[in-house]
Order: sequence, then structure tokens, then C-alpha cells
Amino acid sequence: METTQARRPQNTVAARVSPVDRSPVRAVQRAFDLLGHLGGDRSGVTLSELSREAGLPISTVARLLATLEQMGFAERRSDGRFGPGMRLIQIGLSALRDLSIYDLAEPHLRRLAEATGETANLAVRADETHAIYLRQVLSPRAVRHASWVGRMLPLDRTAVGAALGGALDSRGYAVRRNTFEPDVVALAAPVHGPDDSVVAALSITAPSYRVADTDLERLGALVLEEADRVSVELGDALMAGRH
Repeated sequence: METTQARRPQNTVAARVSPVDRSPVRAVQRAFDLLGHLGGDRSGVTLSELSREAGLPISTVARLLATLEQMGFAERRSDGRFGPGMRLIQIGLSALRDLSIYDLAEPHLRRLAEATGETANLAVRADETHAIYLRQVLSPRAVRHASWVGRMLPLDRTAVGAALGGALDSRGYAVRRNTFEPDVVALAAPVHGPDDSVVAALSITAPSYRVADTDLERLGALVLEEADRVSVELGDALMAGRH
């Protein structure tokens, strides 16, 4: 004969949310997902592009965007494309101010851009599959890599991804050609925290025609040198903050 025992309710948020309440939660999740796509392209994104990227019907995206726009988290531009609103920008800037590496990297990026003549970048891991550019100093040359601050890029097959993942060559940096963007060469090196973990990456990006194979060792050494300097300064800053 089977005996029944009273089951104790699971002490989780999911267990406490009734089926009626899950619809608003799903809407919030979808809204945050849309916000994640808004900053991916400086030129903005269209309603259909957001629908495709988020995997949602256009009618759902339009309804969520209307709410986000009303609250200042999204902005409809004059050409009809959408971008981040001022409230979202304020949150992003506030987060950047809390990142020590954002300020520490600036003079090193400038020095790297001047020494190489190419665009210098600071990137960090955004999630398990993507990195994000936090800061750039553009090349002084007329033909140069466009500003990608705030743009996500895949970790797979990119120089920054290799640096963040520790997939470096014997010289301590990574080189990639024609991967994320055609006719572009990138060199990247990791920035380490006090515990030797990789916390960021410095890189340079340049048109492929301007970087011959014979230039790679010199450019890679410059990227690695500045990345090591940032690592030292970041360690000093963090240690000083603990005292």
C-alpha cells in the first residue's frame, strides 16, 4: 500500500511564481533581451532586425519597444532605426566609471595607436561566447577601422577572443586575419588581474593590405608590451584599494 507524504514547497523564486505571474516575468526577460541588441550597431537596428535577432514576432517587439521608448531606455531615430535611449546610456556610463581598467587603459591605448599607426582597442568578456569593446583610440590614418565601442563580437576565431581565452601563440599574443570582418587583421594580448586571471584584452585592428607578415612580430610585441603594463597598473590599483 502506497503512503503519501506532504511535499515541502521548493524554496525558489520559480516555485513561488504562479502561472498567472509568469507572463509579466517573460515580458521583462524579452525586454532585457531587446536592450542587449540595441547597442550592437552604432547605426541602429530596424524593427525587423530586432525581431529576427530576438526570435520574436514583430508585433511583440513593437509593443516592447514602445514601452522601452516611453521609459527612455530605447530611442527611435529620424531614419526609423532604434538605438539605446538616454537612461540606458546613463546606466552604461555609470558601470564604466566603476571599472578601474576603463580609465587605466586609456593612455596605453593612445600609446599603442601612436606606435603602430592603427586603431587600438580594449575589450572584455561579455558572456561565454562574446566579448565587447569598451574603449578605442582610432588610427590617425585616413583609412582605419571604424569605432566599435559597445559592439559585441564573437570569441570564436577572433584575436580578442583568443587573448581572453588564453589561446595564444608562443610569443604571448594572438593574430587573426579576415575573420569577424573581411580584409582586417587583428593582434591581441591579454590583460591579467592580480590573481593572474585574464580580465581584459588589448588589441589593434588594421586593413590587411597595410600589415605584411613581416610586420606581425613587431606589432605583436607592441601590443603585448602595453597589455603587460596595464596588468601591472591594474594590480597596483586593486592592491592599493584594499589598504
